[in-house]
Amino acid sequence: DDDDDDDARKRARTTAASEAMKHHSSAAANDDDAPSTTTRPHGAATASASDASLRRPRAIAQTLGADETHGMRDLFESWGLPRAFVEGIPPALSCRLVPYATTTEEQRERAFEGTPFLAPPTHARGVFDAVRGDDGSGDANGEGKGGGDATATATATEKATATETETSPTTTNPTNHQTDGVAWATTSAWSAFPRPKVAMVGGWGAPGTHLLSERKMKMVDSFAEVVDGDEPLNLQMFHRDDTSVPALARSLAWPLPEFFSVEREAGDGDESGDDSSDEDEPSPSSSRGRHSASADGTPVAALPAQGALYKTGGVGVPLDQATRLSAANALTWWHLDDCAEFVFQVALPLDLDAEAERYAERGRRRRRGRSASGGAGEDETSTAEPPPSPPRVLLGPTGKPVVKLFVFARREDYEWISQDGVMNQTMKQSALDLFDTPDDFLPTPQELTPPFSDAPLGGAYAPGSRTAAGADGDAAATAAKLPVFWVAPLEAGGCPLLSPPNVIHLVMTLRDCVMVEERRLSLLCVDEVQYFQRRAARWCEPPVEYRFLREDLADAARCARHAVRPLLRALRLGARDDDDTDGVRWARARNALATLSSDRERYAMDERTRAKVTAALAAADAWAATGDAAATRAARRSREDPRAAAHGALLAAMTREGEKNAHDLNATAIRGGGGGGG
Repeated sequence: DDDDDDDARKRARTTAASEAMKHHSSAAANDDDAPSTTTRPHGAATASASDASLRRPRAIAQTLGADETHGMRDLFESWGLPRAFVEGIPPALSCRLVPYATTTEEQRERAFEGTPFLAPPTHARGVFDAVRGDDGSGDANGEGKGGGDATATATATEKATATETETSPTTTNPTNHQTDGVAWATTSAWSAFPRPKVAMVGGWGAPGTHLLSERKMKMVDSFAEVVDGDEPLNLQMFHRDDTSVPALARSLAWPLPEFFSVEREAGDGDESGDDSSDEDEPSPSSSRGRHSASADGTPVAALPAQGALYKTGGVGVPLDQATRLSAANALTWWHLDDCAEFVFQVALPLDLDAEAERYAERGRRRRRGRSASGGAGEDETSTAEPPPSPPRVLLGPTGKPVVKLFVFARREDYEWISQDGVMNQTMKQSALDLFDTPDDFLPTPQELTPPFSDAPLGGAYAPGSRTAAGADGDAAATAAKLPVFWVAPLEAGGCPLLSPPNVIHLVMTLRDCVMVEERRLSLLCVDEVQYFQRRAARWCEPPVEYRFLREDLADAARCARHAVRPLLRALRLGARDDDDTDGVRWARARNALATLSSDRERYAMDERTRAKVTAALAAADAWAATGDAAATRAARRSREDPRAAAHGALLAAMTREGEKNAHDLNATAIRGGGGGGG
């Protein structure tokens, strides 16, 4: 059966590629101005018949989630990426594709170990329906029902879960979308902003640039300006009360309620009676809370970046939602997400016909502008300088156009990517330039083997004076110690991507596109919050933390209500015989409570709450030692928890980063430390 499924998917991808090729051939036949460039051009050359092969779509044929590694440069070249995203990548660097997690069990394992993964498209069905106006509102602009409250989110999750067993990458004709995300963003009534917003020019935050430089920032008055400029822009618009742009991310159906649910689970009574009532909570009309309230007291969608619920909820804490419009060839350089949150994101559908017309109209408009300003004088039908063509199509695993590529490094490989100490000293971005690093500059095996020298490198360095293989010529030894990256293709109208916290990454935009995202913190991963806070404290320009971190976790009463109480409940639920999380919920809740209680500097806890947590942890350990089947399973999960196993070593390595100008790049290869903070 698996072989039949694989064959069906291959046939589907072939069909999609054929249809996309027909579309591009037809577009070329009907557009005498069609050029062949695959980058965002500033005046392109006229296409010829021999350029047809350059327009032929390529497809990702590699298996998602396979253990097989690929040379990153060769892989990107085989996918037909622009030269700027290929030529400077060191050939020695390798990567693998993120997994496609179709079942709850696989999703849980990936979240447990901190691996990014693609989820079935059913989790984004509400988003796609809202764009089409099929959400019951009859409004393709998403301005009808609004949505976004907890009930709507829970309903969307139930629908996604109910149909999840039916979903596998199913290829569709990428030219047959009913809607186009870019058109949705740029031509709607709300596309112009009440006040300008800051867009990032492609390349902002690049290695060597000043941390506070504004040279790669641009003010835009509308979404349309993002894709109509002469340079690739990227606008990440977080939803606030100064815009009426629909927050489509509210319609995402998050997987794994045991990690991300914002609602208290039904049927859970509090044996201690501690949280059977919420009388001590702020009133629903409070301005704080995950949800604000309408005039009649009915909870409505909150302004993001607020604190926790006015009523104790689940272990998921929603922090923010954003709509991101990006132009082709925009590049978001290495970064960590804001506050150790998980990010669930999906790209809106793309209509290739509409895309081709946008490029053609853009070219005509530029020629008219040059003519009006006394330029070459061509009219709009001139073929002397053709309009730019859309980039070459890369079909993803479900047969839809890939619009973005995410490149993730593991947490333990952070110092391979970014050197915080140098950044603090120079006020410049100090990071790996993935697209301009010769192999000569990669460490040799000797340099990756202790004992490490803290002596300055010194002396004149000439490219080519040494090789990545080192004196012993063992290139394989170097490759074995270099980081292996995860690569995630994000398709227009395809699978949503779940990004774990504290995994440094960069994002390449291959086509003009719209992506919507929601950010949630999982209380089961408080150790990730601790890691992020410790790292951010080392930065000369620390970020602004979300209110949940800087207020709720720092206030004893709020921490007890909004963090400790949901975690105690999760610990109890995880110890039940009918718990279906395979011990993961119990193991993570135990770890989170230990982290909160052990870090007095960051997390406020009064003595009553601390005593309650101590007693709960002691009871949990006693239960785990009973030999009961559920207890044995939960104890095993706790012992084998990859986050807990690496946490202590990661924090210890962080304190040594850049010490005496030395970088212990493989410090966390040997895992150490336990599960409780520190």
